[in-house]
Amino acid sequence: MKKLITIIVVIISTSLFSQNKPFTNLVFDQVIIYDFEGGKGSESMYIIGDNGKLSKNVKKQVVLDQKTIKILNTKLESKLSYGAGTASCFEPHLGIVYYLKNKPVAHISVCLDCNRLQSSKNIIAQNQGRIGTGKDSYYLLDGMSKSFRIFLNSLLKKHNFSHQSKK
Repeated sequence: MKKLITIIVVIISTSLFSQNKPFTNLVFDQVIIYDFEGGKGSESMYIIGDNGKLSKNVKKQVVLDQKTIKILNTKLESKLSYGAGTASCFEPHLGIVYYLKNKPVAHISVCLDCNRLQSSKNIIAQNQGRIGTGKDSYYLLDGMSKSFRIFLNSLLKKHNFSHQSKK
């Protein structure tokens, strides 16, 4: 009986930990960042469309090294990377795609102009400033923090992407 309880506790703990660390625990073999034109019709709003295909509006791509991926994952999952307000434009120009054997396993579309990111994985750290209850609740402060924006913008500058933030 003790062994069964231990197994159940380990399964539940692992499941909860995985929810809090969706990118650290993700199985992938490559991460590519993309410079693309999002927001031009529903097909290309995100770096990976509803059809599971890469946006046709990609202008440039860069494969990230392991050190940068580790930093990116830590920042994506940190509560300190969020908590700011957002605007409503959401026309992303930065796409981040995690691949396993050349197939997307997770993706993120980022709009620095409105301070939003949309991820295919639930990022619990992003859910801050809850307003309301039940079906009427939403998170008011799910925008990126200044330090996270600076990190992402440094990637854009380093790789000479087209839509760098001036702030």
